[in-house]
Amino acid sequence: MLSSRSINRIAIAMVLALTPTALALGQESLLPDSDASFARMMMLIASGDEGPTDSGSIDEADEAEANGRDGAAGENDSAGVEDETPEFTPIEIFDPQVTQATTLTIADVVASLYRHYPKVIEARQEPAVARGELVAAYGAYDTKLQGYSLNEAMGFYENYRHGIGVVRQSWWGTYLSAGYRIGRGSFQPWYKERETNKGGEFKLGLGQPLLRGFAIDPQRVAVFQASIDTFAAEPKILQALLDASRDAANSYWEWVTAGAILQAQQELLTLAETRGEQFKILVDAGKFAEIDLILNEQLIAERRGKVLESQRKFQASAFKLALYLRNDVGNPLIPPAQWVPRQFPAVTAPPQENFNDQLSAALARRPEPQLYQYQIRQVELDRRLACNDRLPRLDLIGEISQDMGEAATSSRDKGDFQLVIGVEGEVPLQRRKALGKIQSTTAKIRQLTEKLRLQRDQIATEIQIARNALELSSRVVDQAEVSLEAAIESLDRYSFAFERGKVDLIYLNLLETKANETEIKLIEAQRDWFDALADYQVALGLDPLDQAMNVASLPPSDLPKAGRTLLHEQQPDDVIDPEEFESDWEKHTAPIE
Repeated sequence: MLSSRSINRIAIAMVLALTPTALALGQESLLPDSDASFARMMMLIASGDEGPTDSGSIDEADEAEANGRDGAAGENDSAGVEDETPEFTPIEIFDPQVTQATTLTIADVVASLYRHYPKVIEARQEPAVARGELVAAYGAYDTKLQGYSLNEAMGFYENYRHGIGVVRQSWWGTYLSAGYRIGRGSFQPWYKERETNKGGEFKLGLGQPLLRGFAIDPQRVAVFQASIDTFAAEPKILQALLDASRDAANSYWEWVTAGAILQAQQELLTLAETRGEQFKILVDAGKFAEIDLILNEQLIAERRGKVLESQRKFQASAFKLALYLRNDVGNPLIPPAQWVPRQFPAVTAPPQENFNDQLSAALARRPEPQLYQYQIRQVELDRRLACNDRLPRLDLIGEISQDMGEAATSSRDKGDFQLVIGVEGEVPLQRRKALGKIQSTTAKIRQLTEKLRLQRDQIATEIQIARNALELSSRVVDQAEVSLEAAIESLDRYSFAFERGKVDLIYLNLLETKANETEIKLIEAQRDWFDALADYQVALGLDPLDQAMNVASLPPSDLPKAGRTLLHEQQPDDVIDPEEFESDWEKHTAPIE
């Protein structure tokens, strides 16, 4: 029969033998915390001179029955349970060899977006499209080469006619033509003008609108509208950059958040796994009840499930971020887990500026009002053209011609210099086309004006919402920090009480879960602040890359580092005074009178 002191020596020897295995379950950066936990449990073993409790002993028959149910060959129940545990490999989020300088920043994502994001590249083609349309619009003023060759080779009148010339429309609607023609053979008496002298005829022509088409015409409207499109190309690029950068920022902060939450869930799991190794030693030493070991195994399984769910969300966020983060050839680049920053940047209060000044600057920078203004100018050109179409068409016509060479007929009626001048007009009596166009363009201008007014109101609302969200989100971060500190302090004290048998594992699990949830709330509060900051910057129309570089240059947050909350250095016994704790615990457990 072994004495209690002998049992303690055996338990301590088992602890020392199993220490490498227990420590290997945690990450390298978390080893000091695990050592602290083992030190406390070894103190519990060394101080247990009262002897093992009945509930902590396990006889050989129970071992054989448990191993028979599990179908595994092991030395005890604990080995059987461990053999049944599915293989579990957590993602290493924070590699000790990865420095802060090698982590992925928001500036890296936005810079990649500027270079390779398809929607941004698509928007950058707008200037080329607009310039091409402008060149096409100027095509209405191209010099046109015209020609014909007509032959009547059979019939009573046999003749041939050939002609060539150039025609061009000027900017003010004038039509200019110059050409040469020749007509030989016998012609019908009513078509004698087709006949020329043997050397042919040179002719110059002119047509000048006097009313409709003089001040403005469809060709000039097309040029003006195409020119406006060239100016509208830059706001379209800016709009694509603002929209894409906001989505990229949201995806980036979601990825950082998912990585931090995954790390927090792994911390919670590490607590249970480390405690499970300690429980196995204590159960073997007769210091702990087997039911506590089974309960802890249940907690391990539940927490592994949460880790797996967090891994799923983290990997999904990485896939989504790859839409904006691309390699040198423009293909999506899935960021590895080691690129996750260890901390958010510091949450800093934005400078307080006058709202009206911010709104005026935003309206000047934002692309949406500019695009609406350009659309209004284009429709105004259509309206001017419709007003001009109400006028009658009245054109000045002028033509000079001179036949060359020998006379084609004995009458010699083709050799003199000829001048034709006059006017030609036309007017639709109802003028419905022009009046209808005026009505529709006037209504379109009103529509666009209201859209512009609404857009300005929306920009003002976006700025107000973003400012409000930014201010309140910073307060939420502060309160989440206070809540986390209180949760960690409560967990420290109840862990101290658990080591002394004053609370059970179920209550300790509730406190650990609560501390984990509080840590996640702090992480999400920081994410919400940076999402609000991205919305605020977009609402003001600021350059996304400049703002991303400013955020990336912020110092790391002084809030608790990921991986240093639940697994932080616990308070030693000389900090929590046992006598003071006992007195406080008696007050805590005393019945309310």
